[in-house]
Amino acid sequence: MSRIILLSLIASLAFSAARAEIECTAGMANWKPVADLVAAAEQLGWTVTKVRADDGCYHVRATDRNGRAVQAVFDPETLKLLGRSGDDNEGKGDHDTPVKGSSE
Repeated sequence: MSRIILLSLIASLAFSAARAEIECTAGMANWKPVADLVAAAEQLGWTVTKVRADDGCYHVRATDRNGRAVQAVFDPETLKLLGRSGDDNEGKGDHDTPVKGSSE
């Protein structure tokens, strides 16, 4: 059990460091509604458990279709996935792909 907690802590710290490099600059008037964000995350096969706005970005906590925890950062204007952790695709460069239905 302590090994799981330690691994979760390490993954969380790694994601926190990566998140520090992500910047969102859209004015709040241009942000898409949270309901659109939740729908976009659901298109990825995620079940959203929490959404918050921080540092000008949307931060999402969710579980993927396999029940694994995912933390992600989305651009609030385009709903583009900017970064995530807890996913097998982490670090494979596919974060620039906009979520289906978002405008770019």
